[in-house]
Amino acid sequence: MTDSPTAPPTLRYELKFTCDSHWLTQARSWIRQHPTAFRVAYPPRTVNSLYLDTQGLNMLQANLSGIGQRQKLRLRWYNDTPSNPTLELKYKDNLLGGKHQHKLPITLDLAQPWPALFAALQPHLTPAWQLLLQTYQRPVLMNRYRREYYASYDGQIRVTLDYDQEAFDQQFGNRPNLHTPILMQPPIVLELKADDAQTERLQAIAAHFPIPRTRNSKYANSLLTALYAI
Repeated sequence: MTDSPTAPPTLRYELKFTCDSHWLTQARSWIRQHPTAFRVAYPPRTVNSLYLDTQGLNMLQANLSGIGQRQKLRLRWYNDTPSNPTLELKYKDNLLGGKHQHKLPITLDLAQPWPALFAALQPHLTPAWQLLLQTYQRPVLMNRYRREYYASYDGQIRVTLDYDQEAFDQQFGNRPNLHTPILMQPPIVLELKADDAQTERLQAIAAHFPIPRTRNSKYANSLLTALYAI
């Protein structure tokens, strides 16, 4: 699975809600008792992401500045073994989001120093993806969390529920930090997703959740917490 990171992305609406971490039972009930009758679409799994940024943290600065159109680069894999990771360029255009993906047929060795880890990616990247990795070459944050997946009966509206997040600062070591998490209390994140043709329906569904919509970036929130702790 690969697509060109230079092509225009297919965008979808992404509406986020957050609540305190002890509200997990309530958050599940909001989804399961919703008039849309959401069903489980996929088994829960652990999502792992390694976020890459420029030396000047341009990706973080764009988020903090409230720039409507921005992007971020991450390496993502699922559950406990970092096999077949995907390099993702995530786009954000206000309430719209999209991404390009490049799947890698390797297993990451997270015990290696960063130069060796990135060198292992290079043979499997197209020139466009190699250029991106040269631009966003600074490993800054790794996080993991549990995700549950739900969908409407017709599959047009999707919901994800993220919780139990841990984040690890990667800015200063010469190899991945997997043992010293950032001290933080991340919220539960509930997100509605749909194609732009479903705008009115999505807004009506969102109105039934008893918490307000909000901006939320796991990357920015975690990295800011780490930076303030220095």
